[in-house]
Amino acid sequence: MVLLRLLVFLFAPVVSDLCSLPCFINVSESQGPGTILQFLSFNCSSYTPTPTLELLNVQPPTTFFNPPSLARWQGTYVGKLTLSSSARLDALMVNHYKLQLKFTCGNHVMEGSLSVDVQRDLSHIQCAGQFASPAGEMIQVPETVTPGARLYTLLLPGLELHGAQVSPEHGTVGDRMGVGGWR
Repeated sequence: MVLLRLLVFLFAPVVSDLCSLPCFINVSESQGPGTILQFLSFNCSSYTPTPTLELLNVQPPTTFFNPPSLARWQGTYVGKLTLSSSARLDALMVNHYKLQLKFTCGNHVMEGSLSVDVQRDLSHIQCAGQFASPAGEMIQVPETVTPGARLYTLLLPGLELHGAQVSPEHGTVGDRMGVGGWR
């Protein structure tokens, strides 16, 4: 996907505005930190002060997007927008972000928005954090729990309920279907 974007970038005509904003991109929720979301190219003949590309705002607010980088390449300025180290995309939680960008070249300032649509990836299951009871308290498991006793129920998107249990052979938590190598 990144290679395709790079090839499109290399052979596309140079754009002199923020990707004819508003611009829309799709990203899978399985994409993680460091993923390149978009390349932006700009014409700028001013060298003083150095051109800048800024991420002004993200709605809804999040730290999932790095400040864009900007570099000069063959007479054109190329901006790159990537996911930050805190990025944990989840289309069920938030499926659309709107980024407000600003490019400054000398006295010329361009602002525009970039819409990022997060697409579901059913092969990508995310954990919601530590296990908790429906009331929100942490689950306490006594040391005397017997092998095979139900500890909790996993809710997997698109699947029926699966109960987790202690595996008598190994004394570890495992699921009854043997999925995921938990035994």
